[in-house]
Amino acid sequence: MQVSLSRAIDLVKPLDPTGGGAGGGAEFQAVLGGVLDNIKTTANESSQQVTAWMNGEQTDIHQVAMSIQKAGLTFEVAMEVRNKMMQAYQEVMRMQI
Repeated sequence: MQVSLSRAIDLVKPLDPTGGGAGGGAEFQAVLGGVLDNIKTTANESSQQVTAWMNGEQTDIHQVAMSIQKAGLTFEVAMEVRNKMMQAYQEVMRMQI
């Protein structure tokens, strides 16, 4: 299952306060797994294009540069999402019951 990053962001929605969020954990896990697969796929494609260019198989340096930028941006967005998730988790842990 490959989920684009913009689609993954659309899928992450606030929980329904009426209790309709049952099973949301599995959906969240699937979305997160899809995002991680997308990061891995983007990085692999970039690596393959760089290797092909270095071996003289691919002549379009612009495509290679674009794939490197795409992989870098995908990773940076994923790291920011992770940071926000960690901040939210820490905030929840600080709450007094």
